[in-house]
Amino acid sequence: MIYLSVQAVVGIIAIEYAFARTKRFREVDEGRDGQYPHFRRHDAKHWKRWKFYPGAMFLMPTRLLLLTIDGFFLTTFVSIFTIGHNFKKGPMKSGCRKWILYFMYHVCTSFFLFVTGINTSLKYINVDYSYYLGENYKKNMKKIKRTSTIVSNHVSWLDAVIYIKNIRPAFAPSAEFRNVPLLSTLINVIDSIYIPRGGSEEKKAIALQAIRDRQTLIEDTGKYAPFLIYAEGGTSNGTGIIKFKKGAFFSEKTIRPMFLKYRDSTVSPAFDTMEFLPLVILTLCWACYHCDVCVMPDIQPNDYLFEAHADKGQERWEIYAWAVRDAMMKAGNFQPCNIPLRTKILYEAFMQRKKGAPEPPQHTVKE
Repeated sequence: MIYLSVQAVVGIIAIEYAFARTKRFREVDEGRDGQYPHFRRHDAKHWKRWKFYPGAMFLMPTRLLLLTIDGFFLTTFVSIFTIGHNFKKGPMKSGCRKWILYFMYHVCTSFFLFVTGINTSLKYINVDYSYYLGENYKKNMKKIKRTSTIVSNHVSWLDAVIYIKNIRPAFAPSAEFRNVPLLSTLINVIDSIYIPRGGSEEKKAIALQAIRDRQTLIEDTGKYAPFLIYAEGGTSNGTGIIKFKKGAFFSEKTIRPMFLKYRDSTVSPAFDTMEFLPLVILTLCWACYHCDVCVMPDIQPNDYLFEAHADKGQERWEIYAWAVRDAMMKAGNFQPCNIPLRTKILYEAFMQRKKGAPEPPQHTVKE
């Protein structure tokens, strides 16, 4: 009774905090929000306190506690089981120890999603790339030992957990995470690479070279897991796909497009423009969600692509990125999102009521 009482009080306080922080999202202004169709909260207009109180009082605190225990257990297990390996010298080699670590990742991510109420399904979609690559593109594809790169849309704070549970890819986090205790070990174990972020040309060149080197190593040797890149460079509400960045495409390696489709719910787990803590609170108050993990066939650029679709970009990587994005939009029924991320940031700051944030800019949505 004491635990249930404390849980109820904590849940009510949490939901009141979340509602206070999301007031502007719930007070929908179509003249403003309608200009940001792929970043707005389509679900906020359905939020009522009475819908969240039961979950806040009986689900959310316990879920949060179990997720914390799950994360602590995985971190402790991985830290102990990787003693003796120096990740600065490279990823772990395949073997019994790595298999056990991967198995534990699968167990812990499965438990994480179960507690969160996320049900996932893995779907393979048959897509014909003839429009982009020509009629005989399959016969002329270069043979590689392993696909090096997965390109995906980015919607939720749960995306990485869902992918690890279903396909176990590596990731390409910012170089700043390399020196974070414990977290860096979790990142290293799954063969991830660190990419320096920054606006300088030198940092961009280093990042591109790091991606190219890992892509070549995987394709030529078959070693290490393919790494997943969120090529949009930001998150959306799951209805559209933002224009892709250069990283995954400039070396013209084989890419496996994938995308996540979260089915409609009273609360969307999309990490679009909301603050993280209120989003987590509201997500954990709801009972269940479903996410389809959709896998498309590998796509490999060829001369036909660059010649027949030369009008799609000034540089070769832009044409390749256009083809992958267009194929994903058609396969997943997404809309193109051509609003720059810098404009999204202005809208996000205003919606989160950050100090000094001006009204988001007015513009015409061109899709």
